[in-house]
Amino acid sequence: MVVLVKFIGCSAILFLFFQLFLADEKTFTLNRWLLLSLIPAAMLVPFISLPLWLPQESTVAINYLPHVQNHSTPVVTSVPPTQAIPTEFWFLSVHLAITTLLFAKKTSALLKLINWTKKASIKPLKQANLILSEKVISPFSFGKYVFMHPSTYKEDSGRTEMIIKHELIHIAQKHHIDLALMEFISVICWFNPIVFMVKKAMVLNHEYLADQGVKDAVHPIKYKKLLLSLTVPNNPLLWTSAISSSTLKHRLTMLNKPLKEKTLRLRIVYFSLSTLMIVTGFSLKIHAHQPKLDSYDRPTQLEKHQNAPLDRLPEFKGGMAAFTKYANNEAKYPLHARKKGKEGQVLLQFVVEKDGSLTNVYVNSGIETGFEFLAERIIKNAPDFNPGIQNGHPVRVQVTLPIFFKLSNVKSDTDQLPKGEISFGEILPNKDGLKVDAHYSNGLWTGTVRDPKGATLSGAVIEEYRSSSEVDKITPVGTVTNTDGQFSIKAASSTVLVVSYSGYNNVKLRRD
Repeated sequence: MVVLVKFIGCSAILFLFFQLFLADEKTFTLNRWLLLSLIPAAMLVPFISLPLWLPQESTVAINYLPHVQNHSTPVVTSVPPTQAIPTEFWFLSVHLAITTLLFAKKTSALLKLINWTKKASIKPLKQANLILSEKVISPFSFGKYVFMHPSTYKEDSGRTEMIIKHELIHIAQKHHIDLALMEFISVICWFNPIVFMVKKAMVLNHEYLADQGVKDAVHPIKYKKLLLSLTVPNNPLLWTSAISSSTLKHRLTMLNKPLKEKTLRLRIVYFSLSTLMIVTGFSLKIHAHQPKLDSYDRPTQLEKHQNAPLDRLPEFKGGMAAFTKYANNEAKYPLHARKKGKEGQVLLQFVVEKDGSLTNVYVNSGIETGFEFLAERIIKNAPDFNPGIQNGHPVRVQVTLPIFFKLSNVKSDTDQLPKGEISFGEILPNKDGLKVDAHYSNGLWTGTVRDPKGATLSGAVIEEYRSSSEVDKITPVGTVTNTDGQFSIKAASSTVLVVSYSGYNNVKLRRD
């Protein structure tokens, strides 16, 4: 859906720039190609990605540490989730239905014109064929055919010659191909109102082109009188170019408008620069970048999060009770897990930004439980938190939240399966000082994890990442330190290892 919004927004801005800078200028040929390419270009822009790397602020690391489960917050009871039909399915269904109806309408109009050319009498011209029919209200062209009412056509008449010359310019410049392309785009992109505005502007520009050609060949005043005489109520058929239209005022104004080349060049430059800025703006993808430590003397780089005291910890708006209520509405204990009697615990790490939004969500437990996707959804869809406060100002805070999935002894009345319970741990600040002595050689990381006093720590989790960004995790399965606090893990030289232990800030290992 975001792509569609970007498509509509980009096409609207591009068309606005066209109207501001070029629509009223005598750049008819340029305008023709711009209008043809405007909608296809707007379709492609959302898929263009121009990376922009910005420095990332250091974060304050705080952990939500689990207590014993019988001391945790109240249990959330869940029922089997109902399978909601995705919004994308409804949109695609409606889109397909309306597209089919529009396609049928356009096809019917095209077949009607084709049959008309087969049944009517044809009079050959130099570059086309003339069809005289009582059904024609005002002259128009379609493909290589010019349609006129018998009363309008008079041989060797200057008025008839001007009408035919106008329509022959449409045919010679193949304006029917432009119209066919826009008809196709309007069928596919009917949900974008800008498509129909572009189509209307294209038809008007076709008339400008034909008017200019006739004006250069005949007396301008005679041609203007001809246009005025053809101002009859007319609803042009689909796929056709008609000499009479509701845009007569614009056409007469354009015929009288002088050509100012200097102004024209400036407007082309303004349009080009504005378009470039908009396309760039829609295509930029902003990424956070942490400065890289430069050192070639040590094979191991240690990165530690800032650990400064906070005036107030980040919290869900309304407190843990409100968060528990939100989680109960957002996530249901999976039915397949209830059937198999499956339980688990997930540690999620994420950053609470200064505005309270949540970013960089990923699993930090090191053990795959099967509940990771559900836990991530709870955080990714969560409303904004109250941010952490330090020295009276909001700061970015990195937090870890344990989520417990446990089956109750109480069975559900609907399916007689154990009810699922979801609970959360309490909030405790982390300590700094986790020490990691590590070495990388021949594709193998080896090392020892110690506390600030130098005692070895068993059970510390070592996870593998593709880069220093938390979102680029390769796998949630890593390794843990043994009883002597030692570990070894195979990894490519470009990967990043994250060492975590309850109550301490994470330490990242990277070989440059």
